[in-house]
Amino acid sequence: MLAQIVLTPAESKKIIAKAIARLDVVKQAVDKGIVALHPSSSTYFIVEEITGTIPKTNYWVCGVVTPKGMCVEMAMVLGTGYTPNEIPMDPGDLRATWIIENEKLSPEDSLSGLFDRMTSSDVYIKGINALDIQGNVGVLFGMKGSMGYIQSSRKKKGFTIIYPAGLEKLLPIPIREAAREAKGTGYDYAMGMPVGLFPCPAGTTVNEIRAFEILSGAEAIPIASGGLGGAEGALTFVLKGRDEQVMKALDFVEQSKGAKLPPLRLCNCQTCPVPDCRFPMTDKPWAFQ
Repeated sequence: MLAQIVLTPAESKKIIAKAIARLDVVKQAVDKGIVALHPSSSTYFIVEEITGTIPKTNYWVCGVVTPKGMCVEMAMVLGTGYTPNEIPMDPGDLRATWIIENEKLSPEDSLSGLFDRMTSSDVYIKGINALDIQGNVGVLFGMKGSMGYIQSSRKKKGFTIIYPAGLEKLLPIPIREAAREAKGTGYDYAMGMPVGLFPCPAGTTVNEIRAFEILSGAEAIPIASGGLGGAEGALTFVLKGRDEQVMKALDFVEQSKGAKLPPLRLCNCQTCPVPDCRFPMTDKPWAFQ
């Protein structure tokens, strides 16, 4: 059986979330341990798949790529309890993490406190910003970044890292090559916050192709990307397999169609207190459109 489908980026994230929630390592961590998720558009739906409810927190994403450039969600600036000059420079002190224990969201903890409690049977899920054709992934970082700390903790504690990675993030060059050119604070000009790219050395990557395999056994072949009228960034797939596989895949697609992420809240560039945005757009009319 063959089927043709179109998924917007949000719908792809929903499909990937359904697959990740059904991985054996995640189900084991849900039953007997900890599933920790870095808040992002890629992990938002995973919380709902595991707990049955959307994350009821003031933040749902941290750093974001917006039309005007690299930015930070307003809650991370104004709703963390820190003033901009007091935001922790030690990644271990950061507290913006969703922690699922006993199938429910638990109170926040610092990364250091969280990783002290995590074991080899637990899972940490982190959205990514870049994916290459070999399946390698990368994460953008401003300021100091936390991925080095997360990877170091993984080596010590042995927990599993999973990367939801929609094919909208696909780069035409290797991640390590891209990371060499992402200069962070070395730019002469940047739209918004200057960032670097951290190549992630270990973890399990789940994109739409892998998601359909996990959910149904059907093969998903991407045949087009892009669109208009709300389908910008969309992907078109052919689903291929036995009738029962494709029908099962289509059931998950129908459950995911229409998926929407919460509205994005950004500070006004003219009054934003983030000190690391060294290239503010205050003199650019298009930054306020």
